[in-house]
Amino acid sequence: MQKAQQGFTLIELMIVVAIIGILAAIAVPQYRDYTIRTANNSCMIEAKGMMNAAVAAASTQDAAMLTAAAWSRCAVPADWPTTLATITAAVTNNTVVTVTPQAPGTGTIACNFGVGRCQ
Repeated sequence: MQKAQQGFTLIELMIVVAIIGILAAIAVPQYRDYTIRTANNSCMIEAKGMMNAAVAAASTQDAAMLTAAAWSRCAVPADWPTTLATITAAVTNNTVVTVTPQAPGTGTIACNFGVGRCQ
């Protein structure tokens, strides 16, 4: 009588480990790029929302529209206008404020208050 196979051979296990290693080598860099792109986009959306609220407050001259900036996806820009007077001056002077995404984001986002655009 022949004995039935009890498990996997060493070569079969090595092939499975090699396939998993190849898949991981492809997936990890893609995941890193995805998280960087997501951090950049979420900071862009947050900065655009903050700028839209500021420009709306300046155009209506309504200080009640100003809320405390709750930056969570971007590093808090030091030169971001916070009062109605500084926002109105930023809109009339086409002031550009640079915003930086939180890690793992890279690069910078420039928000132009005169045209109401972040890029």
